Amino acid sequence: MATSWQGEGSGSRAARLFQRVGRALGFRGGNPPLVTLSLIGICVLVAIAELFFKNVGAALLFVPALAESQPYRFIASAFVHAGFWHLLFNMYALWLVGAVLEPAIGRVRFASIYLLSAVAGNVAVLLSADQLSESWITATVGASGAVFGVFGALFVLMHHFGTDSTSLLVVIVANLALGFLPGMNISWQSHVGGLIAGAVMMALMMARRQHISPRARRARDTAVIVGTAVVLCGLIWWGF
Repeated sequence: MATSWQGEGSGSRAARLFQRVGRALGFRGGNPPLVTLSLIGICVLVAIAELFFKNVGAALLFVPALAESQPYRFIASAFVHAGFWHLLFNMYALWLVGAVLEPAIGRVRFASIYLLSAVAGNVAVLLSADQLSESWITATVGASGAVFGVFGALFVLMHHFGTDSTSLLVVIVANLALGFLPGMNISWQSHVGGLIAGAVMMALMMARRQHISPRARRARDTAVIVGTAVVLCGLIWWGF
């Protein structure tokens, strides 16, 4: 997935936007996007490992039938890709957004949105699967769901600050549409679940009063992260 949404002059607009975001969230930007680089590095290492050990992917993929006894798959699948081009496009998209979004909102917020969006994508797969059909034993990768979550967070920020998000919206809709095309073998459920989780988490993190204190801001963000995790756990329990 992922087509570049940056048009002419969008770089400076994006920079100004993320400076405003950083001030609104009480975070001082300028730090290197270590979480983004780490996520990309892990995904690349997993892809390399798959070249030498074919069972690596099978051990990490999300399969509803296996997820109850192996719950680690809800997150582990976020680092698996369906081939070279899937890896390339997702990592390119992650770098485009993460390189500017992570320094603006902070590493903890960014990592939480990425990982919980991955879980949310797999939860959507779980809830839509039928235990009596092939969907219950169909394997999916969760990397795209996590990337869609990051894009959802970005869209919310751009909308919140009144920045034109038309080009980003086109990219999101176009990539979502691919999941509904016959023969594409793309999990639209993972994309939709991740997108919703990322957008909702960012919207809640942006909800603030004037002159909110750093302590209150941290408490709010912690509540959003923990609350999202609790909701996802509840949906997993319900799904099984």
